[in-house]
Amino acid sequence: MRRSKMTAVMGLIVVAMLTLLPLAAAAAESKTIEGEVNDSYQIVASDGQVYEVTDTTEGNDLVENHIGEKVKVTGTVEQEGDTKVITITTFQVIQE
Repeated sequence: MRRSKMTAVMGLIVVAMLTLLPLAAAAAESKTIEGEVNDSYQIVASDGQVYEVTDTTEGNDLVENHIGEKVKVTGTVEQEGDTKVITITTFQVIQE
């Protein structure tokens, strides 16, 4: 009897993990945005949306060397409460 309960619980855990896994992947989708780098570790997109830049090599290079410049960035975007956070994988400065 105990063994069947344990098997049922394990089955439910596996089903829950398989159900939630696609949701986690959708939450961190790759996205390309254009906007301006500000001095608050953020990118303000053309549509006014603000993205916090994560502390990575690419992100640090962007926000330390390109403040006030228009850029095109690609990375994974996640929602943390009311804040959008981007982990930048690549970027390029857009010459105006």
